[in-house]
Amino acid sequence: MKRIAFILLATLPASAFAQSVLLGKNLVDKGTRAADVRGFAGEPAQLDRIDGDEFSPSMEIWTYRYDDKVVSLWLVDGAVVKAAEQRSASAGGASSGRSVKAQ
Repeated sequence: MKRIAFILLATLPASAFAQSVLLGKNLVDKGTRAADVRGFAGEPAQLDRIDGDEFSPSMEIWTYRYDDKVVSLWLVDGAVVKAAEQRSASAGGASSGRSVKAQ
């Protein structure tokens, strides 16, 4: 129970603001289904899975690398719960994984 309360408190400030990112020409925000993201953005360059337990659900973190940014999506039960974008001149540079070109 304490773990759930901690997770809720930790995500409270982030949930106060709308979080959305552009993948190509498509807007991804909270609630976007995994199948929709794969349909317009393809497979992520990196996919990390975090196992759940009796206190928290399993989660996936999808990372897409573009020439000018890195987009990370956190998914629970097949839907985006958080989206973040980090702009960088070298985002697609020497990092490992597949680069994705905007369409």
